[in-house]
Amino acid sequence: MMQNDQELNELQTQIFDVFMELSSEDQQAERQAASARSLRARRGIEDHFEKKRLQRELTEFDFE
Repeated sequence: MMQNDQELNELQTQIFDVFMELSSEDQQAERQAASARSLRARRGIEDHFEKKRLQRELTEFDFE
């Protein structure tokens, strides 16, 4: 009986370790996806302000 309990505990520990590893991988994937979304948003904002700046400079430029 004692050996069965020990085997069960070892199996539970292994299952828990696998679960924690999968959970960690999921969290890492979510962080990477959030980072990519943030970078795309930042680039979009920078592009928007760069376009506004260029338009303003073109309207101020004297073509004569």
